[in-house]
Amino acid sequence: MSLWHGESISASELLINIREVCTTYGLYFSNDYNEYDETGKLKSCSIYFSDMPFEDNYSRQISWNLYDEPYNYQTIDFNWDESENQYFKAMVSEDFYENEDLLFKILYGLPKVYPSAKIWIEDNWFYTIEDLEKIKSRPFDDEWCYKNPRDITQD
Repeated sequence: MSLWHGESISASELLINIREVCTTYGLYFSNDYNEYDETGKLKSCSIYFSDMPFEDNYSRQISWNLYDEPYNYQTIDFNWDESENQYFKAMVSEDFYENEDLLFKILYGLPKVYPSAKIWIEDNWFYTIEDLEKIKSRPFDDEWCYKNPRDITQD
């Protein structure tokens, strides 16, 4: 879901910063299934966040798989991206249907820590921090993540 091009960010650093973003925005956070390499460096893990205690509502949480570079099959490029860059899929989301508002909360916080991050949600566009700022300044639309940010911000 989120993509990085350019400077690498370790999975450990990303995990710490996601936890801090969750704290800042009043979200509950947990992680497990940690995988380490032979040197003890975090290579991947699963993370979970919610805006209510996990045990209160299992359908009100989102899970992501977090990866460290390099990681097999996590590099991607897009024929519609004129920059012709390759991106690293640092986070892959599980289903977030009916939790689009929760998804926005966490995704709004991450580019504030990593301003060059691009967010890709399985379509032919990216969201940037500027796009998310414009979306936030409008009445909330649960369909935000299914719309091209250029179309949203031109309404």
